[in-house]
Amino acid sequence: MVSRLLAVLVAMTGVPLRGVHPLHTTLTTIEWHAETGTLQVAVRVFSQDLRAVVPRTTADSACGYARRVVLLRDASGRVLEAQRCTIQEDADVTWIRMEARLTAAAGLRILNAFLFESFTDEVNVVQANLLGRSRTLLFTKGDSPKAIGG
Repeated sequence: MVSRLLAVLVAMTGVPLRGVHPLHTTLTTIEWHAETGTLQVAVRVFSQDLRAVVPRTTADSACGYARRVVLLRDASGRVLEAQRCTIQEDADVTWIRMEARLTAAAGLRILNAFLFESFTDEVNVVQANLLGRSRTLLFTKGDSPKAIGG
């Protein structure tokens, strides 16, 4: 599925496949666990793209960057702070995993501005699983926060 999507995007943009991936994108997954009041956020980013904004990737630098550009607000407008954050590097991608406390997912909003300052063609995909409902959102530069919670 991903390879077909990549082929379609390459065909649409005309960007050739040579040593560098042809598009700049992240995938963010969001899961809310009502029983523990925990919101889990995982961002998958190409490692070479992450190095454009965080030249020396450490947990502190990557997590600090992610906390600044992935903004989650609850129904009252309060910014959710990630209490826990880890990174995992796998081949060409880096996973940044964050956890925040959230008592109710209704009214939850997100802005994912990952790498917008570095790449004009950046597209960020957010897949959320909240309140028994799945939702996919796309973010490009200039977008406003979007609702993900019922």
